[in-house]
Amino acid sequence: MPLLVALDSAVRAQAGKRALFALGYAYGLAFFAIDMHWIARLSNVAITVPWLKYPAWLAASAYLALFGGLATLLAGWLARRAPLAFAFPAAFLTIEEWRASGELGFPWFQPGYSQAAFPRLLQMASLGGVTLVTLWLLALNVLVWRALAARGRSLATLGALLAFALPWAWGQRALDAAPKDVGPTIALVQGDIPGEIKWSGNHQGEILAKFLELSHDALAHEPRPALVIWPETATGSYLRKQLDQAIDVATFVAGERVPVFTGMADYAVTPHGLRVYNAAGLFTPEGAAPPPYEKRHLVPFGERMPFEWLIPALGKLELGQAEWTPGDSAVRFPSAAGPFSCLICFESIFPNLARGDVRRGATWLVIVTNDEWFGRSAAIAQHADMAAFRAVENHVPIARCANTGRTEVIDAYGRVRARVPEFREATLIAPLPRRGPVTWYSRVGDWPGALALAAVLVLALGGAAGALTPREPRG
Repeated sequence: MPLLVALDSAVRAQAGKRALFALGYAYGLAFFAIDMHWIARLSNVAITVPWLKYPAWLAASAYLALFGGLATLLAGWLARRAPLAFAFPAAFLTIEEWRASGELGFPWFQPGYSQAAFPRLLQMASLGGVTLVTLWLLALNVLVWRALAARGRSLATLGALLAFALPWAWGQRALDAAPKDVGPTIALVQGDIPGEIKWSGNHQGEILAKFLELSHDALAHEPRPALVIWPETATGSYLRKQLDQAIDVATFVAGERVPVFTGMADYAVTPHGLRVYNAAGLFTPEGAAPPPYEKRHLVPFGERMPFEWLIPALGKLELGQAEWTPGDSAVRFPSAAGPFSCLICFESIFPNLARGDVRRGATWLVIVTNDEWFGRSAAIAQHADMAAFRAVENHVPIARCANTGRTEVIDAYGRVRARVPEFREATLIAPLPRRGPVTWYSRVGDWPGALALAAVLVLALGGAAGALTPREPRG
């Protein structure tokens, strides 16, 4: 709302393009510099040149602030053709969609994610994803802003009340209709392995022994878990390819007659050379399992240099990135709870990946992650909150297994049903909730983003057509 007030004043004063952009850039710089403070708290294991995390924090904030500037510039320009109350939500959401796409796409901090703590409001995501919640939030802010203005106060106040009450009531109805029964019990192992130990290369045997011990203890629980899940790159080793470790896991799985799904580093030698993957795979008692899943969307600057496919020399820059090879397809894994697909860490913030997996037959999702890089910062909660949207968007439960937390089980309506404390060695044993009915979002996809873009084009083209229309001479 402060941004709306300032933008309205700038539009009324007929501010130029530079002033409109500067307004949004200042907003964006403040917003991202505060909310991305955790870049400056990255562990020294996460980056080979530790002092680089401070300029990286400022550079990331300065880059993302560009989108704030573009949003106010576009909204201010469109406000010369239509009321700002219509132009602002369309412009802001269109730019947010741009920020979330491409090689440097980063949908983290889309405003809709701020509603993760409110399950009733969260249910809107089943209709149009997180972008619908964002659009609703933008519209609600516009209505409150207009309600505080001198003109149209009564109508805008009524609109704001209805805009809040109707989704709240609809969300409550959706929650009341949610399935009450549950599926098989699963166990999620949170090893809490510090990075300096995990990636030293000297403790792989100890780490694996810890995961096996925690898993063994979990299987003494009644009802007995039907699946054990370990986090992203759980042991810090090429688990499938290191014979001694692969044998230990296979022996455990065969002896306990329970499959283990785990994140792991993996590699393949191809005609094009060595390919190294951030992967996840299933160990089954029978020994037969689908091929491992290879992470498709890698973290820019963390797991691969962006645009390296275009300029291979970028790969020679050493900023501590892992230089993984991106995978190219999803994998469906069998389980007693039905087929599931996996998202690895950063992938869970991209709605299209989860939607595509569900449309290909996954009835629930596993997210394996390692958020230990961020220390005890807000990034852990921010990352976990976004997983709830993937559940609601597709009405599928999610098992989120993290190295240090948050490890949790989320039902198909975005509610956390079980969680273990962060930065603690623990095992979460919980029944997997049932999936809900197929959602409109699963069927149609991100229609609010397309709607916002269409609105921008209509306003822009309408203004251009008006400017080209000949006017009658006066007098």
